[in-house]
Amino acid sequence: MKNVVSIISTFILSFIVFSVNAVDLCVNESGSGGCYSSITAALAAANDGDRIIIQPKAGGVPYTENLTINKSVQLLSNAEGTFWVMQGNITITPAVGRKISILHMRNIVGDITASGNSPAGTRCEVNIMNCRMDDGNINLDYNNFNVNVVSNQINDGSVALRYGQVIGNEIKADATSDLQSSAFIYLNTDGVATNDTLYVVGNRINYLTDFCCYDNIRGITLNSSSQFFYVSNNLIIAPSTSYTYNSSYYFAGILINSAKNSSIGQNFIVNNTVYSTATYYTYGITFNGHASNATTNVLNNLILLNNNSNNSSIVGTSSGIIAASYNYSNRPFSNLSNNGTNNLTSNTTINTSTGQMNVGSDGINGGYPDPVYYDLNLTVNDVGVYGGSYSLDNFYPVTGSARVYFVRAPRTVLQSGTLNIRAESFDR
Repeated sequence: MKNVVSIISTFILSFIVFSVNAVDLCVNESGSGGCYSSITAALAAANDGDRIIIQPKAGGVPYTENLTINKSVQLLSNAEGTFWVMQGNITITPAVGRKISILHMRNIVGDITASGNSPAGTRCEVNIMNCRMDDGNINLDYNNFNVNVVSNQINDGSVALRYGQVIGNEIKADATSDLQSSAFIYLNTDGVATNDTLYVVGNRINYLTDFCCYDNIRGITLNSSSQFFYVSNNLIIAPSTSYTYNSSYYFAGILINSAKNSSIGQNFIVNNTVYSTATYYTYGITFNGHASNATTNVLNNLILLNNNSNNSSIVGTSSGIIAASYNYSNRPFSNLSNNGTNNLTSNTTINTSTGQMNVGSDGINGGYPDPVYYDLNLTVNDVGVYGGSYSLDNFYPVTGSARVYFVRAPRTVLQSGTLNIRAESFDR
């Protein structure tokens, strides 16, 4: 690290904040004590900025309702560490500056989606945090939203958005129909271009069943030409297949279809782990599209695939700059030159449940040696999901009554420079 003689520290802690005039409305199954007996009734009575505090029904019985949220409200459980349970779809009606937060919910069957694009102006903010979805998608693939999907367990579902962040989620699926655009996490192009960065960090992605010749499966698809992206420390696991292959269909851990056509900023794909034993046409990271002025840094990733000649660790493109360094894999690059730092005959193996490298793996301390990429224990970067400051250890397990879920800080600070740190949190 560079020596820092003096640091001017600016620390911004971002919470979910509502109007000081807001009130709390309560919901319980009997409607007693001045509470409402349904969430729908509480939403109808609420004003912008109110909280709706929901008492879980006895035995985890769900509130069976389809909800339309057309106000700035917060929905949360009245019992620490206990989900409020529902069954039904949630539809967001967007508006300029509207802020909606859904906390501590378990949805047995149902999707979260929007009625359409939000009008131009201050983005409609949707926070989905510390929830569990047993069978449903989060589909907020609409313009002018700011979506934060944080610390959720999503079973038989996926996440799609155009602007925001996807941090520390566990996402599983067992059929292609459970996925949006064949991806567990899908970032599309927003109608309003900015120089902001979309973050996809610390997610565990697992396709539970065999995929075959008619399945296009992607762990993360990046299709955004409107913002930069930062994809880091995601564990992507896909099973094997015994079916007849078809060259038109393939598995990709991370697929880049588009990138912002700008030299003002850069994109990063850092410290991810992709594992699959599928026999044919599997790729760790693949670029289908990449703008001519775009730069994407591909660093410290661990890619372990079936040792078949049709499989490649990273597939490049002739457009823009793709800088690949200190990636470890057992398969070679395709359409991309090795700068000499990548290990494409790696002996690394992992625990497929946790993503941890096994003892003796050459990926341990094998990443980019610059101190800015050091691990939390201040040793040289371990390739894969436990390397660097965004180690998967930061996100699992989710504990405590309040949680700072993401911290953004500069990698280096020059002498007499300013240290700006942004920490984002929510109260469980």
